[in-house]
Amino acid sequence: MEPQPVPRQSRPPATGTAAARVTGWLLLVPAVVLTVLTLVVPTVRTVVTSFHAETFLPGSESRNVGLDNYDALPGFWTSLWFALSLVVVPMIVAVVVAPLVAAALDWAGTWARWAARIVLSLTVVLFSPVALTIAWQRDLRDDPTSLTDIDLVGGTIRSVTAMTTFGVVLAVGLMIFLPVFRARERRRSLWPALFATAAVAVLAMVAIGLQQFTVPFLTTRFGPRDATNTPMGLMYTSSFQQMRLGVGAAAATIVLAILAVLGIVAVLIVVLTRLRVSLLPSRQAPSAVPRPVHPGAIVLAALVLAAVVTAIVLNALPWLDALGGTTPEGRPGTQARTWGPALNGALVSVGAAYLAALGISGLRPLGRHSEWLLMAFAPWLFVGLAPLSVEFFRSVQENGDVDTTGALTPRILVSTVSLVIIAVLCRGQSERWRRQVAGGAPAGASFLGTVVVPTLPLAGLLFVVALFLNAQDLLWPLLVSTTPEHDTVTLTLYRLTEGFRQSDFSVAAATPLLAVVLGALAVVAVQVLHLDRMVAATGASEDS
Repeated sequence: MEPQPVPRQSRPPATGTAAARVTGWLLLVPAVVLTVLTLVVPTVRTVVTSFHAETFLPGSESRNVGLDNYDALPGFWTSLWFALSLVVVPMIVAVVVAPLVAAALDWAGTWARWAARIVLSLTVVLFSPVALTIAWQRDLRDDPTSLTDIDLVGGTIRSVTAMTTFGVVLAVGLMIFLPVFRARERRRSLWPALFATAAVAVLAMVAIGLQQFTVPFLTTRFGPRDATNTPMGLMYTSSFQQMRLGVGAAAATIVLAILAVLGIVAVLIVVLTRLRVSLLPSRQAPSAVPRPVHPGAIVLAALVLAAVVTAIVLNALPWLDALGGTTPEGRPGTQARTWGPALNGALVSVGAAYLAALGISGLRPLGRHSEWLLMAFAPWLFVGLAPLSVEFFRSVQENGDVDTTGALTPRILVSTVSLVIIAVLCRGQSERWRRQVAGGAPAGASFLGTVVVPTLPLAGLLFVVALFLNAQDLLWPLLVSTTPEHDTVTLTLYRLTEGFRQSDFSVAAATPLLAVVLGALAVVAVQVLHLDRMVAATGASEDS
């Protein structure tokens, strides 16, 4: 009897139909339009400005000066190395401490992961660079030379940066590395995903370092004698204090070029390693037999948790002390001006990113090559507001919106980081969806239940993170608000530190109780019920 040929599985219809491809392209449109308007155009204008001598004064002449602005950059490379030195310790926390802690927690099982996720969620919603820096600045008043001695100030700023960011960097590190270690439950090698994730994390930390502004600005105003200057500090002082837009734009252009390379390399790592994340079933283990927990794992996890909590509390002592004191008198509506524009900006930027991620890695309009579409966004993956602030401010000024509430709205209206993160999850879930469709499931309903709904909690978490980051920003309100009537909370706190008006006022306004409680509940829920089910993988999928 001749063996019967095994029927070949046909390609899932929804992934190959014209309707699915068109829908995928349409979902990309908002992100593409917003990327062009709020990232590409300002980048081009910044580069053009770097070759001209001009000011913000209306009617001022603009003349081409070639590369003179680049030659006029005072100590740019020194400021760049100092900025990168600020993130050395946070980088170690992100790619060394966080994976080790994640490994210990995963070894101990669900209770340890949940406990860490719940505790560290608070560090995410309580992270306020302005409030934390002011608190540490007060703590250093007993040793004034630490901020005035040119030989000591650099180390002081590095220490303040490390201590103020320890908790939030560790929290984010656990979010990205715990899914890597959970791959062991599926009998997969974790090393490729571990190295890919760590590499992207290193690139992200370098990008953050290049855009450092708040800590050195608040503590030393980039002094003494520019000892704590950063590229973004150089951009700020050149453009907005000395009115040399071309010089400031030149500093920003160099940073933008480096950020573009970092973003391209990061996306290439994601695409070439085929990094993806999928969700474990919510009410059952990946295997029939639960993984036994070694007693030593429980002891180790308990010790690690105790050490982490102790370190976070010790680093937070100056901030806890700064919560006391007199409540600063801000103008009416300060909280609304802070959180309203931040909310709008987060909704638009993460919303556009979510739709684009569904289109690229969910519906996959280019089939197995779809992730290459992420390369269109890669040069701006790590770009924040600071390098584009010269052109953002010029645009606001040209529209006559300086010192208005509308000007406080975040300028970048698509979160490229959120797009890539959600795309990684969409890719993993899309594989499951294709298997369901190949098995006869209806394409539309299964896509909704397997790709759309499971990725919404992650989008929600990224929205909360974007909301809090927007609300805690100092640079943009500092540029566009010239009177206290349009100040945000962070700008109000900054003004109170100026000159002889400095006093022991409370910094609690930066983290209002309602926002903290709601944000913490949302982050904890997503972490425990959703992120804890994530499993990272690399390489070819079963459907490839």
